[in-house]
Amino acid sequence: MKKFSVTIIVGAANASDTLLETVDCIMAQCSAEVIDTIFLVKPQNAPADCNAVIARLEAAYPGIAKGLEQKRPFVGGAIQDGFDRAKSTHLLLLPGDLAVDLRCVPLLIEKEKQHPNGIVKISRWLSPDSFHNYPKSRKLFNGCAQFFLRGLYHTRLTDMTNPVQIMPAALYRSIRWKELNFPFLIEMVLCPLRLGVPIKEIPTVGFGRDGGKSNNSIWQTALYLKTALRIRFTKPEKLLKSKERSAL
Repeated sequence: MKKFSVTIIVGAANASDTLLETVDCIMAQCSAEVIDTIFLVKPQNAPADCNAVIARLEAAYPGIAKGLEQKRPFVGGAIQDGFDRAKSTHLLLLPGDLAVDLRCVPLLIEKEKQHPNGIVKISRWLSPDSFHNYPKSRKLFNGCAQFFLRGLYHTRLTDMTNPVQIMPAALYRSIRWKELNFPFLIEMVLCPLRLGVPIKEIPTVGFGRDGGKSNNSIWQTALYLKTALRIRFTKPEKLLKSKERSAL
């Protein structure tokens, strides 16, 4: 079996200062032996300050921090472009805008080492007062979404709309992903859940957006429902690539 290693995908759209802090924090907290690569995935029209920060990080952490220009469109395409380049045993997705407490990163990795065939993800709902700088209406909407998804999927998971998680690379490559835009974020959680993959949660703090500019929209958020219903009522074997399906 290959030695446990992690590729971290960080979206590098436009939050340059927070991107720098994110990578510095990862490298300060995690063993360099475990971190295979940190892909800083940027759009083709990334601003000059974003490119400058990526170049600075590549120089500071040679061979680990690597800028990657996305080829597929939208946020889901960017994540998949990064994951497809990974050569590690596990994959970890992180935002580049400090939307979560980065102290969760070493905890996710250590927990995954104990359960390497499953998924470990964060939850902002396991501890009280974990939403900072969030509008009350947005938190209420998110809470209603979690309640709906728990009923729809018959699960006790508490935060299915946040895809900050670590998963086996082999599992990622076995799934027939369909989404390219923001609904891919929920697809990352719900496809493994529908397949019966064990998923554990750890508590963390979430932060409202301070740095950068959100590319999400009300319309994209509404499409989450369509994706959730599609996955729930698709036979699990149909969520897998054909060669993986035949192995069931």
